[in-house]
Amino acid sequence: MLVLVLLLTACDGNDNGSDPTSNADDFQLEVSGDFQTTASGFADFDGMSSFGVNTWEISMNDNNPQSLSLQLMLTSSSSDVSRPSPGTYEIGFEPNSAAVFTAIYTHIPEGDFMASEEYSTLSEGYGGTLTITSSSENRVEGSFNFSVAKTDDNFNVTGEIEVIGEFTASKRMN
Repeated sequence: MLVLVLLLTACDGNDNGSDPTSNADDFQLEVSGDFQTTASGFADFDGMSSFGVNTWEISMNDNNPQSLSLQLMLTSSSSDVSRPSPGTYEIGFEPNSAAVFTAIYTHIPEGDFMASEEYSTLSEGYGGTLTITSSSENRVEGSFNFSVAKTDDNFNVTGEIEVIGEFTASKRMN
């Protein structure tokens, strides 16, 4: 029994944060507008290519209960998309852009996925900036400040929020 306890204890280590659930403060953000909140959670990034569409994204989620999901992404079917270098980038909406990030913020009130509301930069006049201060194969760090809109089925704006925050994202473990 003692050997089993020692073996389980030795296997309980974390290899510098590769488990996203163990780093509960990979991002911090504040939201104002339709609702106000502060949140923190884990952030990761990944690039993918599927059916001729190239995407690179930073994804942020909290938990216990999950109240938000935030994606900042580059998407293009006409050019390669890769991990950006340090610098300041536009957040907005430009189809097939390898330079303008799209933001999608999903508000999940009290962990109720059925009541989720999506806010995005897909409506004209919404956006902001993403500043990347450090970018390597395994880690991307920076900050963001943007506004996003909620729309109805006819694409009429029915709400808006402003999101300000910072992050340290690790490469997604596939």
